[in-house]
Amino acid sequence: MKKLIFGAIAFTLGISSSFAQLSLNGHFYGEEALKFYSYGNYGSARSQGMGGAFTALGGDLSSSYINPAGLGFYNKSEFTISPIFTTTNTTSNYIDNSTKLSASNMNIGQIGVVFSNRGVGTRKKRTAWSISYNTLANFNNDYSYSGSNKRSSISDYFAERATQRGISSENLNEEFNTTTRLASNTTALAYQAYLIDPIQGGGYLASELSTPVDQKGNVSEAGNLGQINVGYGINYDDKTYIGASLGIQNLNYSQLTDLTEKFPNGVIFNGFTFGDELLVKGTGLNLTVGAIMKLSDNIRVGANITSPTSMRVNETYTSYVAYDQKPNTFESDEQELFTVPNDFKYRISSPLKANLGTSIFLPKKLGVVSIEAEYVGYNMMNIKDKEDNRWSTDQKRGIQSEFKDVINFKAGGELRFGVARVRAGLNYLGDPRKNSNAYNTSSSLIGTLGAGVRNNRFFADISYSRTSRDFAFTPYNLSNETDYESATLKQTKGTVGISFGTFF
Repeated sequence: MKKLIFGAIAFTLGISSSFAQLSLNGHFYGEEALKFYSYGNYGSARSQGMGGAFTALGGDLSSSYINPAGLGFYNKSEFTISPIFTTTNTTSNYIDNSTKLSASNMNIGQIGVVFSNRGVGTRKKRTAWSISYNTLANFNNDYSYSGSNKRSSISDYFAERATQRGISSENLNEEFNTTTRLASNTTALAYQAYLIDPIQGGGYLASELSTPVDQKGNVSEAGNLGQINVGYGINYDDKTYIGASLGIQNLNYSQLTDLTEKFPNGVIFNGFTFGDELLVKGTGLNLTVGAIMKLSDNIRVGANITSPTSMRVNETYTSYVAYDQKPNTFESDEQELFTVPNDFKYRISSPLKANLGTSIFLPKKLGVVSIEAEYVGYNMMNIKDKEDNRWSTDQKRGIQSEFKDVINFKAGGELRFGVARVRAGLNYLGDPRKNSNAYNTSSSLIGTLGAGVRNNRFFADISYSRTSRDFAFTPYNLSNETDYESATLKQTKGTVGISFGTFF
């Protein structure tokens, strides 16, 4: 039983929407599906340098998952590895205060091998099969925000949530296991940490009412969406190329967040930190089929379609609070408390994707220009818990009301100067949100540059792309929208891709 030694004057607050951090109660999982399946520019440095416009081109390891028909262009076997270096700069603005943070990381963008074989018979000129690993999405992202808040504390959010639940203090005590010292939810956690108190007549109030509240928050994301592809392509008559590829996806994602509040005029607390940890792991399968036709020696057209990935996901969510109370305020044997790890299993279906493109080769083998359109069916994403049909239906309705299908455009070119290559590309990525203003999002452009050298034995390529985006992060929500703020963020990301390969 809690024992409060030092009391405070109380008043009643209203009810609010759900907490902005990830939570299993009432959370809309379409946001995670969008995060996991919004790919940018990826693949080999050659593919990245040309803006990913490879649907009708082929002859690159990236064909194994962009359009496996492109494997039919291989006349030699090949081994390729492509490390990726990323630098991110983020500026956040929160309550009239600006915070800047820079971070960098390296990962393997692509690695794999293609085995080319002579065809059988008069029509089948070549066959090739490949096995590769590809990083489709890199989630590494860190940012901070801080400000002096004269209107509210995250304790107000917990007080509103406890009031909304209509739960008694006795029941909140029962939601804390005195043996394991773990709370079953964040409301019970806040109560056991003395962040909220019951008030006469019902409801709850933040126990520390002093202002200002000096707030500093951190968000750290890590992980990636990787895919192993086993692909096969066939060359018929040096005019028709068809292929298929099986994709085995592996999802690893973590998000660590914390919000530290300090009270310069505190009566009960010097300060406290509330934080949470989300871990997501998943595996899934998809299938890509495609074709490329040579209309002439200089013109190719290509098309492919990638089925939705059916992924089984396991998610674990844990929260904690660490507090520093004033002397002679309340009795406490601990300064840090945790919730029970909340495990949840569900299935995600990714968007259907389809590409249609053309490649035009310049006279005298001076180079190539490729353009294409990509359809992404975000509105067809699905989140499902087979044990809870009502929850699954709510998630599907949420996806259909929040997201729309988009058409992305890609263009790229390569000029050849002997063994040297120079490349450039451009991606237009449509905004999948129906209400872009509410999320501070918009369509985006990715510009790319690249260069390389290539002979009969080996090749080396380098690419650079730069993207920027605006987004927002809300530490907590309250019923009165003037009592809380969101951190608005501007982020730029520079990516350098390097590919090394050898023919055998």
